Amino acid sequence: MESVRLLTEADYEEVFRLSEYAFQYKLTEQQKMVRKQWMDKQEILGDFENGQLAAKVHLLPFTVFIHEQEWEMGGVAGVATWPEHRRKRKVAKLLTKSLERMRESGKSISFLHPFQVNFYRRFGWELFASYKKLIIENKQLVPLPEAAGRMERASLQNVDLLNSVYEGYIRSYNGGLKRDHFWWEHFVFAKAEHAVLYIDKEHQAAGYLLYDMQNRQMHVKKMVALHEEAKRGLWNFICQHDSMADQVTIVTTVDDPLPYLLKEPRIVQEIHPYFMARIVDLERFLQAYPFVKQENPLFWHVHDEVAPWNSAIYQLDEKGVKVFRKTTKEESACLHPPKRGLLLDMNTAAALLLGYVRPWSLYQMGKLKGTEAEVKQLEAMISPKPTFFADFF
Repeated sequence: MESVRLLTEADYEEVFRLSEYAFQYKLTEQQKMVRKQWMDKQEILGDFENGQLAAKVHLLPFTVFIHEQEWEMGGVAGVATWPEHRRKRKVAKLLTKSLERMRESGKSISFLHPFQVNFYRRFGWELFASYKKLIIENKQLVPLPEAAGRMERASLQNVDLLNSVYEGYIRSYNGGLKRDHFWWEHFVFAKAEHAVLYIDKEHQAAGYLLYDMQNRQMHVKKMVALHEEAKRGLWNFICQHDSMADQVTIVTTVDDPLPYLLKEPRIVQEIHPYFMARIVDLERFLQAYPFVKQENPLFWHVHDEVAPWNSAIYQLDEKGVKVFRKTTKEESACLHPPKRGLLLDMNTAAALLLGYVRPWSLYQMGKLKGTEAEVKQLEAMISPKPTFFADFF
């Protein structure tokens, strides 16, 4: 006997057992208390066999910034199956149910961190954010011209100040998480031993570092600067650790200009693909998306096997979005190059709407099919903005 249902607090211990086994960690009682507080805010779907939990998925309630607007986002996490129940398509069933639940609750987009990119691509999720890791040797810790501000130690008491800096920074990107106090306490501060604020010459908080120091290694988990002065101030603070650190690693955005500013820019720079996104409800997402208005309409032909409510022809024009649903008999028409309009799948829709890949590049890769004129029109409709996701779940 098989069944999928929402889990309750009575199921939490069983959820913990599966998570600890699948992800190979052990929770303390204190950690379980924090997890329970967070799980109370989630929807957890479980697949049962003979009354026993066989697989699960957590749906997390978030808000993210896309083109500076706030969007409700469904985070997918904690996907796990007991090994004796794997390869029975239980996760596939749970992911499909998850999309339905998110759509019903009004969420038009979902994020997740993949254990394997290609696995989640099959369900319509696509890469939308990468990060850059800088690896800097001790001899390269050379200060920049002095910044006029000062550094201050930070703690949870400074969360409002830190969050104001964070939001001023993250709104410059698509995809950043809107953080509340609970998230700051348990999922930001808990990940780093030390925190410092940069106060600029106008006496305003303009940057911060979250970092660890261990075994002569300085690991900068977050480096956030609102302007060039703050960037110099934070870098010079890092350089003050030259007697303590043989090496410094910094996790930052792909477009961070810090290496260019350094006296010796030839440091190791690694680009890491990171988080994935999936459009849950394409019609709702397009209706709210801030397209640059164009006089001529543009048609999208979309087929979505996993979430069939997205399969349609979408007309985008200066008045908004019109949707033409296909009948079952005509459904396959969205699988073939149209005579007019662009043909794309849900993976491509996520990558281009969030700004991870530009339309012209997707066209050159064969991910976007249509005429060059239509692709150029789409280029003009989507304002360029980089993506970044500074958190983890």
